[in-house]
Amino acid sequence: MAHKVIDLHCDSVCSLMDGKNIREAVKNVHVDLPRLREGGVALQVFAAYVPPETDNAFSYACERLDAIGAFAASDGRLTPVETSAELREVLAEEKTGVMAAVENGLAIEESLEKLEKLRRRKVRILTLVHSKHLPWVASCTGDGEDRGLSSFGLQVVDAMNDLGIIPDVSHSSENAFWQVIKRSKKPIIASHSCAYSLCAAARNLKDDQLKALADSGGLVGVNFSSGFLYEPFRLVLEKERKNGNQHPDISIKVPQSIIADHIDYMVKIAGEDCVVIGSDFDGVSFLPEGVTGSDFYKVLEAELRSRGYSEKRIGKIFNGNFLRVLEQWD
Repeated sequence: MAHKVIDLHCDSVCSLMDGKNIREAVKNVHVDLPRLREGGVALQVFAAYVPPETDNAFSYACERLDAIGAFAASDGRLTPVETSAELREVLAEEKTGVMAAVENGLAIEESLEKLEKLRRRKVRILTLVHSKHLPWVASCTGDGEDRGLSSFGLQVVDAMNDLGIIPDVSHSSENAFWQVIKRSKKPIIASHSCAYSLCAAARNLKDDQLKALADSGGLVGVNFSSGFLYEPFRLVLEKERKNGNQHPDISIKVPQSIIADHIDYMVKIAGEDCVVIGSDFDGVSFLPEGVTGSDFYKVLEAELRSRGYSEKRIGKIFNGNFLRVLEQWD
């Protein structure tokens, strides 16, 4: 591969919590160290996911952050990454960097002190909300009124700016998105979202949101889940789940080229400086054909090159854009 990869979101902490040794090849996972190295991944962001309605959410998140930190320190081929200077080092070397994130602001338990404690644990990204509303921030899939951010939610965004934690608006409601992007003094991200115009999932971003991210210097990371990439698949999946089948067997084939289609579209709408990778590996049940995990990036690189992407553009999408944003948050 000509270009090293930064992936802004995976849920592979679940593998760590299950005791899987992902320093070696593991069956039935998307992310392990052999795949990361084969795919040229210089930085993998591991999200400490906190399910909605988790009791003792802060402690729950910290247990997962401990697991991420232990993994990063467990092998000489791995290294923890917190700053842009450290990221530059792994981009120049043969190591794979591991960065800590938290998915779901439930983890801070409505406490700015606990938000600060997460930063002291080297958390650089906080996905503000997940699938259900929090008292201070609305979810794009939450029940009831979209109230965006409360006054405390605005304080959280201010504190994140002061602490150096990047707000991640994947899963946030539309109103919350607009309030966060207006409030933050630095660029925000949607770490694992796709284009709504191509696939009308609530999680995906509409054209005006993509343009606003671009205008503010922010980023959108293309998600590899079939349900966020391919509209025919999404329609069948949502119908099955509404009927109570949470694990349907869907026969629709989703071509791997659909990932590049979303990248094409988002580059068209928002520009090449706005688009990054946010696979959501190990957090999704359905992937396009031939996408097995982190080893896929060499295939994606070849696909983008076949579409006429310059080396400069591929480099921005694969690593340069996030490096630029991280520098602004250091």
